[in-house]
Amino acid sequence: MTSLIKSAITLIGLVSISIGSANAADAVNDKCPISGKAADGSKSVGLVAKFCCGKCVAKFEKDPTAYAAKVAKAADGKCAFSGKSAKKESKISIAVCCGKCKKKGDADPKALFAKLQKKEKKKK
Repeated sequence: MTSLIKSAITLIGLVSISIGSANAADAVNDKCPISGKAADGSKSVGLVAKFCCGKCVAKFEKDPTAYAAKVAKAADGKCAFSGKSAKKESKISIAVCCGKCKKKGDADPKALFAKLQKKEKKKK
């Protein structure tokens, strides 16, 4: 019985590690929105964007950074596009350069995402 519990705990730990790694590797950006430094993908901040339907999710996932301001301004539980009650969600990862920036981003992921769009607009 004890070995079964140990095996389950080990498996849960491995799954958690691989999920965290996948999120950082799949970040929507390559530069830290806070410092502007290169982000190597080892640290990231998660954001859950809420939408009313699959059509809105697909629109967002096509180019997440283009809609960062809308997502940042959306009321909790409301679709970022229509303002209707949110029933669907999209999880994204925002890469940051260091632990200090991660801590700042974790405190307010929506504000971090909005900064990312502002930096993207300056590049164009």
